[in-house]
Amino acid sequence: MKNTLYLFFILCTLIFKAQSLKTVSVFDSEENKPVPNAKILTETRVYYTNEDGKVLIPENIKEIEISAPLYENKKVGISTQIFLKPLFKEIEEVTITNIDLKKLFQDLIDNYKTVYYSNPSLYSGTIKQKSFVDGKISHLLVADVNIWTKFNFFNFGASKDADSFFNIGLNNIRYYKTIKLDEKYPFQSVPNLQPEDFVGTFFMNRQIVGMLNVFKDTKIKTSLLYENAGIQKLRFETEKNEKLGVKFAGFITYNKNDRAIVNMQVDIDQNNVETEKTAKNGELYNSNTTKANVFFDFYKRNNKYLPSLITVTGEGYCEFKNRKIPFVAYQEIKLENFVEGNKRGLKEKIDLSKSFVENIPDKKINETSTLLSKEEQNFIDAKQ
Repeated sequence: MKNTLYLFFILCTLIFKAQSLKTVSVFDSEENKPVPNAKILTETRVYYTNEDGKVLIPENIKEIEISAPLYENKKVGISTQIFLKPLFKEIEEVTITNIDLKKLFQDLIDNYKTVYYSNPSLYSGTIKQKSFVDGKISHLLVADVNIWTKFNFFNFGASKDADSFFNIGLNNIRYYKTIKLDEKYPFQSVPNLQPEDFVGTFFMNRQIVGMLNVFKDTKIKTSLLYENAGIQKLRFETEKNEKLGVKFAGFITYNKNDRAIVNMQVDIDQNNVETEKTAKNGELYNSNTTKANVFFDFYKRNNKYLPSLITVTGEGYCEFKNRKIPFVAYQEIKLENFVEGNKRGLKEKIDLSKSFVENIPDKKINETSTLLSKEEQNFIDAKQ
């Protein structure tokens, strides 16, 4: 069975490479600006636009379904430019509703296994890591991955042994570049999210349970931005939990008929989470995390919802030699293909306790068909 699954992914990759590809650009129809991370569904695969609103799609695909969190869904034929209509212009004008978000979240957790696919799963897709130091991009990694999960939700009972229910396999390095920072920067390596950190943020149920625990005694302001045929677009904002110094805000697409969150963006504002670290020269410095963002996106297949995109961003600053140096670490996983998995996991998998770079067996680049953003391409092309 396992060999069959790997063969499936290899065949999918070969077929994708062999097809003629077309660059499709997705724009906001009101402001004519690119729409990043617009989801494009075909019968067998999921695609997403990059930061410039562009995506490569096989020319032989006749029709796609395209959506983005704050835009109308569309079914269209393939063309070089697609325009999405925003659902509203002024978010501030939307009135507050009596929707009980805590109750909605608790209902979703109680019925998670009936709404979302919850059997062993195997995905193929890509992972991207990107870091900024002092406002400039300093690291980029794009790689093909296999993801195995035993449950498709976070298992709190096995949280100390994440490897028992979540595996990542690195298959092919598409792009990899890290700038060596000079002595005015303290970082021994560029700020980045580690694989073991991503295990928790990969699963939406863990994020929701964590949020419920934090704001169980605080008020939530919820606004209904849009509703049509049972699909609601909600905005929420919690009061600050003074004890923990944490505040949440974000957007949700909720399907009332399925009682499912289709996508969710959470912005986390927190008091400085300070960590003492050792610089390259042996000096101690403080690293402060101030903000974070997570985004989950799902699509429906055979009456169950499957994950297709998970992104995590962390930002803050470090204090070193009387300077405040800002940093941002970004990571995304795009799950493009799905098949039913088994309970045994991946035979070849990375060590979750090490960084993705440390898990790369060799730094050989085997670029396939990847559409980088203009900023990313300039970074790759620049001479060090």
